[in-house]
Amino acid sequence: MTPRTPGRLCGALLALTVVYAGAAWSAATSDCAGLAKLSLKDTSIVAAETVDGPSFTPPGASAALNDLPAFCRVSAVIKPQVRFELWLPLADWNGKFQGTGNGGYNGSIVYNALAAGLRRHYATSSTDMGHTATTPDPGSWAINHPELVIDQGYRAQHETAVRSKEIVRRFYGQAPTRSYFVGCSSGGWQGLTEAQRYPREYDGIIAGAPAFEVIHLHAGTLWTHAWLQKIATPKFRMVTDAVLQKCDARDGLKDGLLQDPRTCDFAPSEIACKAGQDAAACLTPQEVTALEKVYQGARTSGGEEIYPGWPRGMEYAMPLMAGSLPEALAASTFKDLAFADPNWNSLTIDYDRDVRRADDKVGATLNNYSTDLRDFRHSGGKLILWHGWDDPLISPLHTLRYYQKTAAYLAPSNTPPEDAVAALQDFMRLFLAPGVNHCGGGPGPDTFDALTALEQWVEHGKAPDAIIASHSTKGVIDRTRPLCPYPQVAVYLGSGDPNRAESFSCGSP
Repeated sequence: MTPRTPGRLCGALLALTVVYAGAAWSAATSDCAGLAKLSLKDTSIVAAETVDGPSFTPPGASAALNDLPAFCRVSAVIKPQVRFELWLPLADWNGKFQGTGNGGYNGSIVYNALAAGLRRHYATSSTDMGHTATTPDPGSWAINHPELVIDQGYRAQHETAVRSKEIVRRFYGQAPTRSYFVGCSSGGWQGLTEAQRYPREYDGIIAGAPAFEVIHLHAGTLWTHAWLQKIATPKFRMVTDAVLQKCDARDGLKDGLLQDPRTCDFAPSEIACKAGQDAAACLTPQEVTALEKVYQGARTSGGEEIYPGWPRGMEYAMPLMAGSLPEALAASTFKDLAFADPNWNSLTIDYDRDVRRADDKVGATLNNYSTDLRDFRHSGGKLILWHGWDDPLISPLHTLRYYQKTAAYLAPSNTPPEDAVAALQDFMRLFLAPGVNHCGGGPGPDTFDALTALEQWVEHGKAPDAIIASHSTKGVIDRTRPLCPYPQVAVYLGSGDPNRAESFSCGSP
């Protein structure tokens, strides 16, 4: 679940100096060096150095990060071994702090995220979540180290935010006026964890394609991966073509995108092989069953849902889920983080026993699926939740289900679902992106500036009624489209260029 730059949120970031409350703060190079002497709880400052910009090559990287303002780079370790970096603009600090998310169990500083925040003149942090990446078993660092599982589950991001804000205060002589968190995949999980566990830590959170309720997510991964092995890889594209043939035009425009795949009633049996038909151009009985299981999602032997399946129309992206890396990551959650048993075999998973046992052992630490966001809401926090409809690694149906459950939890009893969702939008909005893969990519518009939308919401009370997204081919923008807050979708107005956002409005599906 290693994301690209979250939702390509930073692909179109504005190169601006944001000035909060009419002032911008600066600091001297000597102030940076002095940070090495800071005394912080359970924290060692490893280095504090000035980077002049405009380029910086991160440790171990072959390519430089460019277009960077001069900054103070602080490296530190929080006990037991949570590494983090904090980048502090030497001039024109916007007065704000930004925390950033990770991908999978990668265990590394995300330098691209630090660079994106710095370019917007944020004081920006990134953490390795308390461990170093391990291969080929992504979770082997956790065996016999329950304290590291806690760091991954919630502690590392929290402690990094606390220490970073203290360093910011010492460096600039003033605490951040606003704090934001930006993440996708595991970063989306981390963002929701912050809202649930530390509701006053961030004023605004962007949580893309969240990998939360991770035990159930990874049970779903193992289920889906196993069934995908029974389908010939070239047929995934064939299935998507059949889905689009049947359902593409139902949203008023035949454009290769399904605005809401839930409205598509395509069944695998519709392209089942007939007598005498070339099996390369249809689904065999085994493949029909396997695809039905993928759409259904992981279930117990009694039929109880463990994790939802995948929507129609994104089958072309499933070769990624069918590969070895998602299976290795998912298996590591069970054998390493939950059971501390390197001999546990994902091929023999018992969906009744093993999921329940993992929930009992580490669910309270790792799942972070609480719908009780009352404290975050009451603190004035704002949350932009988003997911690509064509994500092959984390089901957008799971994110949608959480949004609906949160609405129902926060609403008075017997509130109709549509009214509960409407009431939720005063602090939490969900954007579902048609044709977008995991944290970016795919045929749909996947580049958008959610951070500016979040800043406008938090700082000026302007809620995002739409976020304009774009799609590029070879660096040239060839499609723009509004992303609309659920339950609205982008509706074609009936005239105008269908590749331009102004030809659409947000409305009922």
